[in-house]
Amino acid sequence: MGLFSNLFKKQVCSFCNQEVGALKRDALVNNEGYICKECLKNCSALIKPGRFTKAELDEHIKYMEKQNELFEAAFVPAKKERFMCVETGVEFADEIAMFTFISPATKKRVNKELFRYDQIKDYEPYMINSNSQEGKKYSEVGVKIKLNCSFEPSDRNFKDNRSYHPYVSEIIVPRHKNVDDFSNDPMIKYLDKLFDRYEDTSLVGSLKSSLIGTNKQREQMKVATEGLKTLSSLAKSKMTGKEEDIAKANENKEKLKNDALDLATENKASYSKLANEVEKKFNY
Repeated sequence: MGLFSNLFKKQVCSFCNQEVGALKRDALVNNEGYICKECLKNCSALIKPGRFTKAELDEHIKYMEKQNELFEAAFVPAKKERFMCVETGVEFADEIAMFTFISPATKKRVNKELFRYDQIKDYEPYMINSNSQEGKKYSEVGVKIKLNCSFEPSDRNFKDNRSYHPYVSEIIVPRHKNVDDFSNDPMIKYLDKLFDRYEDTSLVGSLKSSLIGTNKQREQMKVATEGLKTLSSLAKSKMTGKEEDIAKANENKEKLKNDALDLATENKASYSKLANEVEKKFNY
């Protein structure tokens, strides 16, 4: 009886110092206190407060406030591509190399948050089988986006690396309800194009690939051609010694380096550069 009464005893929120009942609070890790549902609105909807200490959640709330400033300054005015299923989905903004997650839970949060393209480790479809003997095969299908995350114990050394998200490691994005199949989804196609994985499997696309190679093969050929071009310009600059030839050789060398990095990282090198420039512009 005593244990039961203690469980439902009101406790003080470690953030606002208000007393809250058991149904309106979450416990922090290591018995470090509680956070009430109102204070939790200052946090990301994608974290579990029970994994955090009081100090870590204080830092997280400050992070979310800065995220909201960046969201308003950079994401709101940007051109966006939205993919929704009922009330849940994502919006991509290619011009700043960032996206946001939308759900009923995120709409109740005080601060909006962004995720950088270069934080995406991988993505894959998921399917939830239907328990019903009648109707469609899957009750839900969607995309699981896996992020590099420095909050995970194995990646704590990457805390200051911006291509690692400081708190979130996975985002579940529903795409369709009650379907028999999950193929040719526009959002997966969009992600494939972002990360240079897309291949047109239509009759025309297959014919094009057979004649001039797949998209990946064409990118490899492009980098190889640029390599030859760079070598030629470097040789010319050494022979002539002219400033314009040296400048052109350095320009070709820089372009080759960037394109080679993009080929090796599925365009993430360029996305890192772009996101860094955006964050710097808005003093993030």
